Amino acid sequence: MFSFHSSVNIDKMHRKTFLRNELIPLILIIKVLVVMDQDSSHNHSPSKLQILQQNIITSLSSDPGNSTIQRQQLRPYLDENKVEACKIILHTLVQLNFSENNACEHWEAIVNHAEKLQTSLERQIGLTTAACDYFSAVRPRMNNPKLIEFARLEETIKSAHHDFLTGLLTRGAFQDFFEQEISRAQRHKHDTTLIFLDLDQFKAINDKYGHLAGDNALKLVGKTLLGSKRKEDFACRFGGDEFVLLLPETNKYMGLLAGKKLHDKINNLVVRHKEEDIPINCSGGLATFPLDSDYGQGLIECADRALYQAKSSGKHKLILFSEEKRTFSRIAFDRPIDIHSLVTNHHDEDSRSKNISEGGVLISCDKRYDIGTRLKLLISLEGGSDLSLTGSVVRVEQIDTGSYDIGLSFLKLDSSSTSISTSTEIIADYILQQLAG
Repeated sequence: MFSFHSSVNIDKMHRKTFLRNELIPLILIIKVLVVMDQDSSHNHSPSKLQILQQNIITSLSSDPGNSTIQRQQLRPYLDENKVEACKIILHTLVQLNFSENNACEHWEAIVNHAEKLQTSLERQIGLTTAACDYFSAVRPRMNNPKLIEFARLEETIKSAHHDFLTGLLTRGAFQDFFEQEISRAQRHKHDTTLIFLDLDQFKAINDKYGHLAGDNALKLVGKTLLGSKRKEDFACRFGGDEFVLLLPETNKYMGLLAGKKLHDKINNLVVRHKEEDIPINCSGGLATFPLDSDYGQGLIECADRALYQAKSSGKHKLILFSEEKRTFSRIAFDRPIDIHSLVTNHHDEDSRSKNISEGGVLISCDKRYDIGTRLKLLISLEGGSDLSLTGSVVRVEQIDTGSYDIGLSFLKLDSSSTSISTSTEIIADYILQQLAG
């Protein structure tokens, strides 16, 4: 199929000559708009409108020079949902948007116009030609349309929405999806988690090995993101060596689990360049709507702040956003807990944990413990398993008569001699595994 790149003023051309010489291209004002089902429920497959859009494009491509066959192919979709089908057909043919009130009216007029042109020319013409002539001469809506093929349209859409190097969404395309998802989450009161990732020492890779090695590193990260995300997730190259992953209908627990798995995968990547292995490392920040922010831009800022904290605290980390100025972010963790004092041998079986982090745990109990007291805790987890650890009391707060909140800093896990720094990493992994199960 051939396409014209220069503007064509149809009003100044002899219409019959133009129609006889048309080569059945699409008439498009080059502007990429994606039809999204903003109000449909979210699932693991494309939305109904996205499927309808693809079916309509396929039908229009079936025989581009024969409006009769095109209409036959379109009939099932018009019968099922005429208003939406008419809007998509018109947008596909001439890149014009119409309201529900006039989309069907214009569609019927174009069909009639196609029949009149075929009678006049004594040959078949395509809906594209009929629509272009209709909106240029009968009901003028276009002044200088450009012509482009379906294949080139697909290339244009892909290049406008996907980063050429990594295959991920561009920042502009991601922003559209992001705003739609936040709007949907607000309407349906869903959690949505956002993860920011930034490659560590990426400039050093470019400086030492060259930009080809850097490009290969970006490609590998992009491939990892695409291979790790769910169908309903949105992965984006946000800019340079920054990446974003949006997880719809995902709370902070499961977002942390998904983020940590992805973070670990990327930190284990190696790029092979001229017989040398180049390790890839990244830092990450995670925030969740509406827990951390109840609007889109605020959520981006929260995730970015968490990323900055990860970069400034030693890199290679994934940090959850928290308004509290703590080394570790806490998550709610309500479980039965058995407390044993290593100092007095006091035993308490009626306590509960309240929240937990990589660095410590907050428990609620009916006994006061002095600062510095070492306690052995046995936390009952779902599924019948237990988490055994040792901590030192660092905070005591009386909540009510005979009721205390006790904050502990972890010392040991499962009575091992593991160091505190390693222990917190093990605890984080253990918690994530339990939450996932």
